[in-house]
Amino acid sequence: MAGQIAPTAFAKEGQTLLTVTETEAEETEEAQTEEKEEKKSYDQLETTSTKDAQITAVDVSGVVEAVMPSVVTVTEKSVQDVMDYFGQSAQMEVQGAASGFIIAQNDDELLIATNNHVVEDSTEVTVAFSAEAEDPDDLLAPAKVKGTDAKTDLAVIAVKLDDIDEDVLKQLKIAVLGSSDNLKVGQAAITIGNSLGEGISVTSGIVSALDVEVVVEDGSTFREFQTDGAANEGQSGGMIVNSKGEVIGIFNAGYLGGDNMGYGVPISTAIPVLQELINRETRDAVEEHGYMGIAVVAVSSEASNYYNIPEGAFIYEVSEGSAGEEAGLKKGDIIVGFDGITIDSKETLLRQITYYEPGEEVEVKVMRQGADGYEEKSFQVKLEEAPEDIKNQQSQEPKLEIVPELPGSQGNPFDGFFGGEDE
Repeated sequence: MAGQIAPTAFAKEGQTLLTVTETEAEETEEAQTEEKEEKKSYDQLETTSTKDAQITAVDVSGVVEAVMPSVVTVTEKSVQDVMDYFGQSAQMEVQGAASGFIIAQNDDELLIATNNHVVEDSTEVTVAFSAEAEDPDDLLAPAKVKGTDAKTDLAVIAVKLDDIDEDVLKQLKIAVLGSSDNLKVGQAAITIGNSLGEGISVTSGIVSALDVEVVVEDGSTFREFQTDGAANEGQSGGMIVNSKGEVIGIFNAGYLGGDNMGYGVPISTAIPVLQELINRETRDAVEEHGYMGIAVVAVSSEASNYYNIPEGAFIYEVSEGSAGEEAGLKKGDIIVGFDGITIDSKETLLRQITYYEPGEEVEVKVMRQGADGYEEKSFQVKLEEAPEDIKNQQSQEPKLEIVPELPGSQGNPFDGFFGGEDE
């Protein structure tokens, strides 16, 4: 009869150890033979030490109270193409809600950090400050997009000091930017943002993962850290702070196929980008903007991967004698920068040029294919006035469109560029 095995537990020096003992049983010849065989011995594993570990109740109210004067909500309006009941495309003005926080002040403006995707298509931006006021309207102020960076999904918007109620302005503060270089999994991560567009709310959690690859709906990829706090629409652009109230990240993405998964742009990644953006000139869109004399199509993430080419605005045609040709731009170049702004698509380029008048000179960065692959080159383009036929077309099309679609461009715009047509 085989013996029975039963576990026995006993305590020793604060530790619970498990041992296994055999009950008495009749030994068989097979068992006796196995006893005589030499058994391999193993060193006993050490037990985990928890003497320095402890759980305490967490109260983050002091941190929240300290940082709240730098938090804002962001409301933006944009025009989007929608399909009607009959399958026809129509334009509709939509309103979105998001978050941001004050990062700097110059002589004329308060500068606020948020996400690029919050304001990239906006026609009107309004912020609401976290302060006390008898009239709620005194908390509101119009804002302008000062600069964006699509690669990191960051943006800076500016509010004129003259547009802020004096009593409200006295209550506001600039956020303290910390460091994300030494983040550890398990550290406190407090997210403050405009959850679901219903107003400022707070989520207290921890850093749950580092250096996570985040892929969003349009195929864009970011390297961010993950938190376990509840993630909802409207929190984009909000701050993620540590237990000291220092900003360690900018909340970026909420629902990505899982519950309670939030992601943040590490602040050490964001700081150099924000530094560049806050020092840009704040511009207004102009009625008749400059013209480069080029036709472009977008290089999406999918096309970039398929053709192994950089993302940006692909130059499909350069008009003879145009500003683009005179500057040195060529068919096949991929525009990746315009006056210091990262260009990741046709739409980004068209949007940026609406802020520049004819006669202005801007730096245009392109990736040009050479013998050893793509190389970055920089050109100074003096913008010109658009021809009359382009002006007439602009008056009938969405404001951001500045070049006509080429005949047949609905197909593959890269046919013939890479050794033959795409099948």
